[in-house]
Amino acid sequence: MRLLMEAYAGAELPEWEGFARSLRSLRVDSGDTLFAAGEHHPFVYYVESGLLKAQMLNSRGRPIIAFFSEEGDVLASMPALAPEGVRMVAKRNLHPRVEVLQATVDGVSIHTLIAIQPSLVHRFDYRIVDQLAARHVTWGRMSNALSMMYAITLQADVAALRNSPEQRYRNLLETRPDLVDRVSKRDLASFLNVTDVALSRIAKRVQADDSDDEDE
Repeated sequence: MRLLMEAYAGAELPEWEGFARSLRSLRVDSGDTLFAAGEHHPFVYYVESGLLKAQMLNSRGRPIIAFFSEEGDVLASMPALAPEGVRMVAKRNLHPRVEVLQATVDGVSIHTLIAIQPSLVHRFDYRIVDQLAARHVTWGRMSNALSMMYAITLQADVAALRNSPEQRYRNLLETRPDLVDRVSKRDLASFLNVTDVALSRIAKRVQADDSDDEDE
């Protein structure tokens, strides 16, 4: 954790020993919930081992998987990473999409984190990081870099949604075959926002195309 966080900071982090005392390691069994949508949860997690899914409801009230988190990922409820300035902007109605920021103002999670496989995660309270950032520039840099990295990965996930479910499935097979092997067909269908039957049809088309390419 120290190596990772100091890499984000680009320097050694002062008062590390005090911060380290606030770290907690948690073992999460398959099917257990790490935190739930609508919950006040100011904690950030580093995934040392295992696999988790972030689940939320779509416009029809059906649960879908927004993203997966695996070894090496940092994950959190997005409001946990929001600095006080974001809340102030929202409260003063100084943003054109202030309704989108309401979860940040309320300080509640917008998704539920559930373990797919037994997982080991390390947790820290982001409010402590905020306090350290007020005293040390390096902690501020770490905080900004962590938030930026999280935003970049979410942005990439959002960009992928512009593709069809079949194209997303093909991209996963090409870039993340290990992930496809680790998740159930039902979870994969939920991530692609299709039914189990539709995913089966997609998989058969892709397999048929691959067989044709091999024949050629």
